[in-house]
Amino acid sequence: MEQIWNSILEFSKTFITPDWAKVIALLPLGLLGLVGLYFVWLFRRLTGMGPARRGSAPLAPRTPEGIHMPGPSFAPIFAAVGIAVLLFGLVFGGTMLWLGLGAVVLTLLYWLREAMRDYDRQEATAVGLPAVVHAGPPPGVHMPGPSFRPLLASFSMAVLLFGLVFGGALLAVGLIMVVVSLVGWLGDARAEYQLTEAADRSGHLENAPAPHYPTRTLAAFAILLVVGVALNLGILPPGDTTASDGAAGSPGASSAAGGPSGGSAAPSLPAADVTIEAAGVQFTTTAVTAPADKPFTIAFANKDAGVPHNVAIKDASGIEVFKGDIFNGAETRIYHVPALKAGVYPFACSVHTNMTGTLTVQ
Repeated sequence: MEQIWNSILEFSKTFITPDWAKVIALLPLGLLGLVGLYFVWLFRRLTGMGPARRGSAPLAPRTPEGIHMPGPSFAPIFAAVGIAVLLFGLVFGGTMLWLGLGAVVLTLLYWLREAMRDYDRQEATAVGLPAVVHAGPPPGVHMPGPSFRPLLASFSMAVLLFGLVFGGALLAVGLIMVVVSLVGWLGDARAEYQLTEAADRSGHLENAPAPHYPTRTLAAFAILLVVGVALNLGILPPGDTTASDGAAGSPGASSAAGGPSGGSAAPSLPAADVTIEAAGVQFTTTAVTAPADKPFTIAFANKDAGVPHNVAIKDASGIEVFKGDIFNGAETRIYHVPALKAGVYPFACSVHTNMTGTLTVQ
């Protein structure tokens, strides 16, 4: 009986005091199962909506008279794949980031071309119609006119997202573009409200005129974007790159500097046991050596202007044993690392996990 009772207690312990690490690890599988069940339910609903076949021949879809239905398109699927690649690129950087950006741009252009062709077909079919088709929308219904504001706001949000990733001037440019787009959208909404309010008084509903292409706004956005990217890459303001590298090392570690900050990049680095450099969202120093069983210092030179980097050291099991402060370039800082036992330690950037290297402690 005692053995049976102990077995029952051992089994119930799994539910009373569960291993929370295992439970959390199972959460993605549980969510995946819920999504799968939802799609099964949705598929059953779609299959039960009505007969799709009459005898052995499928039923041809027929659009009701007076209603235009655009044809099927692969553009949403292409857009989803392009955005997925872009998100992977934002995480891992490198070539995948540019591939994702190119895929999204090409997909949006393809989608825009489809929409323009569909609009042209509708316009061609309306040539023989009378000048006035109807007196207006049904009473009490107001149809807002077309607007470019959602497109401008989406483009601005994309720039703001890149600014949140890369920081610097690009973040300010994205914020300005979002504010301009939303203020313009608010102006459009105010004009629509005034037309609706006037219709309530006069009984005549006057729709807003067709909008003009926002060429000036797009030109201003393009200039802001080019200036922001140039500032982030260090192209603007122009100057001596060697002098800027030397100045970048002084604010973060002026007390540990081994010599004057001017001159070439190598002498401007502060004195430290280990030197690691990052440029082009990559560690240009991928293999370094440090002394074992005693604290040591790392001089980390982040040469990517406006881009956040750091150095995080892990042991062989993947546990983080040291994490340096994250800071924007171009700047050099000194990390004080506690004593580590002899061995090989991988290091990486906490922001861009594709940036990796190896630290050998001996």
